[in-house]
Amino acid sequence: MLFRFVLAGFMGLSACSDDGGNSPIPNPGGVNGPGAVTELQQSATLSGGYAGQIRIDGEGWPANTSAQVLRLTFLVDGMAGVRQFELRVEPEPASAFDISAAVFAATQPFVTPFASGIQMEGNVMRMGGASLTGDIDGDGTLGTLTIRTSSNFNAFTDARLVVTLLSIGPSSSQRDEYESDKLRLGINVGGR
Repeated sequence: MLFRFVLAGFMGLSACSDDGGNSPIPNPGGVNGPGAVTELQQSATLSGGYAGQIRIDGEGWPANTSAQVLRLTFLVDGMAGVRQFELRVEPEPASAFDISAAVFAATQPFVTPFASGIQMEGNVMRMGGASLTGDIDGDGTLGTLTIRTSSNFNAFTDARLVVTLLSIGPSSSQRDEYESDKLRLGINVGGR
């Protein structure tokens, strides 16, 4: 008898609603700020005039241990008159990576002005390259980012590398720019 009474009370309370039970489930869509890009892909179609697609190829991910080497190679299809590019990659969280030892090697004919190929802006790694020999057309490789997981990284660490900007074109004043909300480009390194 007590069971029926408790069951009836539970059913009665769960049926209570101000709007007849038609409340929508909250939708997290449209969230802005750090971490807004939730699903990362390794390729993105580009809608501008200087490139058709960017892809990430590589090795070492997903990672499962500390000091694991990750290599991300950035490939672009359909380049047209490209002489310069910039990539910005944000590690999330930065503490999961050994950012100070990261290196970006531009692929010929692109060259980079920095010794490590990376200029830090907060926790964002800025990488780029320029062709000194002329315009680049067709498919090609921009370069490779090599980075290690930090000493406190383990198989349960929730971490990723997100491309927050691709800027590509014939000059610094003529470029197509794509930000993370359009690209959704990067890799899940661990935990997800």
